[in-house]
Amino acid sequence: MTALTIGMFDGVHLGHQALIRKLRATGLPTTLVTFEPHPLAILRPPAPRQITPPALKAKLLTRFGIDQIITLPFTQKLAATSFDQFLDSLSFSHLILGKGDAFGYRREGTEPAVRAWAKPKNIQVEYIPKLIIENEPVSSTRIRQALEEGDVDKAERLLGWSLKELSHVL
Repeated sequence: MTALTIGMFDGVHLGHQALIRKLRATGLPTTLVTFEPHPLAILRPPAPRQITPPALKAKLLTRFGIDQIITLPFTQKLAATSFDQFLDSLSFSHLILGKGDAFGYRREGTEPAVRAWAKPKNIQVEYIPKLIIENEPVSSTRIRQALEEGDVDKAERLLGWSLKELSHVL
């Protein structure tokens, strides 16, 4: 039995950290599935500039309590995989995702579809609401925008960690 989450987790920002806390609260070993390169590099290039390169992302995810990180190569073949085939390829008893997340071929892995897939398998599924800071959801896009505007303080408020603190990894 393991608790699983799936996503890019670029920045490992406060919203990601809330999801990780929820994952850890299950009391089960935690597994996070992420991708390299960013899916948009394959689906709709160019991909956004990464906030956290893979080594830094792994370091942060471990720091925040993820037991196992699975980084899958994002390829055309993976992009063509249905959400249920993708989930069937993984072993877990709990799935925790962010509200509004959708994945798999044509993003057909919506909340209702994932819940319907999980029910006969007795897999617990939970979607957590997006974290709101300064009247907007925390997102990697907002953090990238803050960095592009030179607003490091805002980026760090949304990240929940100091860019300087971990600059030696870059």
